[in-house]
Amino acid sequence: MQDYVKQYIEKIESYAKVKNEQAELLLIGGLAMSFYEIPRHTIDIDAEIKCSEEFFIGLVEYLRKEKINFNISENISGWGVVPLPAKYRGRAITVYKSDFLILKILDPVDFVFSKLLRGTEEDFSDATEVIKRYKIEKDLLAEREKLILYPKDTETLFFKKKFQHLMELL
Repeated sequence: MQDYVKQYIEKIESYAKVKNEQAELLLIGGLAMSFYEIPRHTIDIDAEIKCSEEFFIGLVEYLRKEKINFNISENISGWGVVPLPAKYRGRAITVYKSDFLILKILDPVDFVFSKLLRGTEEDFSDATEVIKRYKIEKDLLAEREKLILYPKDTETLFFKKKFQHLMELL
């Protein structure tokens, strides 16, 4: 695990210890890449969190005080118009567990879809690296895509184009 990843985790865990409360984070983005064994530098924490309201409010204040950039909410699937494949939480993988902190990452296939939601060059690069690392086949991506509950929205059409582009790259 890279030092900056360890530092972010230690900060959150130390806050949880002070509060004597367990929190669960489902990491996405650059921090998650380290747990997929594809380290890349990141300057923020992107995660879904399970905790009490009081813990969440305090953690936000703590991270701001520590000058740590973050995007943390209780529903990462709601970050865009197009949601993640249904039941992604049940497929998440626990990568760290202590009395005060549980860290999870998305199943690698779900992670690919999380990267398509934003769809920047860096996101496509992350997605293709995970696809290569885990030898994810097009058929599996196509099957998982069927679990997305697409809204009737122009963003859905854009997402589907990004997905088709990714499939063509494979």
